[in-house]
Amino acid sequence: MMRVAFFMCLVATGVLQQTACADGLIYQLPKDGGSVTFDYEYRASTIPPTKGLEDIRKGSLTMSSVGATTIDNEKCRWIEFKEVLKWEFDGKERVTITKVLVPEKHLGRGKSPGEHLIRGWVKFGDDAPQEFNDLRSPLAAAQGLFLAGPPKDLKELKQVEIDGKLGRLQCDGLTGKFVQEQEVGNVYSTFENRLHSKAPFGVVVSLWRIERKDKGTLLEEGTVKFTLRDTHTTALSELPDKK
Repeated sequence: MMRVAFFMCLVATGVLQQTACADGLIYQLPKDGGSVTFDYEYRASTIPPTKGLEDIRKGSLTMSSVGATTIDNEKCRWIEFKEVLKWEFDGKERVTITKVLVPEKHLGRGKSPGEHLIRGWVKFGDDAPQEFNDLRSPLAAAQGLFLAGPPKDLKELKQVEIDGKLGRLQCDGLTGKFVQEQEVGNVYSTFENRLHSKAPFGVVVSLWRIERKDKGTLLEEGTVKFTLRDTHTTALSELPDKK
């Protein structure tokens, strides 16, 4: 698992942390208590694929608005993410809960909420919650994907029909690309988000494709996909004592 494990570390602490480079999962802000659960699938492998070295993780991501407050005369919202992922190679389930406070004016389409984070908490499994105030912290590396802003080369896609929990929806699309230089090869990422106002945070499906290349040779590739499964209007925080 060494090479794939390295690629996962690269994605979590490098690419996904570039919050100004790629759209995240917040295109609109629901009323407080609004929540969405996505099916969440991650796949990564070496090139050519090596049997037994694929990294496959499946589970769910629940994203919720779990409280509002005012900081320095600015209305802010607590957004909570609950990731439940089972790793195929060992069958174990990992649960991570992250809660962040961001001014409402920085939450929505075309915004970069990760750059305006006030503070946050993260809880890994049964461990005690830990506080952070910057997405560059190792505690919050993966949240760069969820709280990202738009890329410079953002493009619109033709509408497509998606049949799911919210019925048959004609969903707009956005796509973007970016490159991050690394000593072990450049990382190329492309995302495609499908959007509709009926989704609590605007996102119906989000797909990321990530490749690592060295001098033009493809070494590793991976995908991250979120597909809306369910919505709720009465979400409560699972970190209620962390204000």
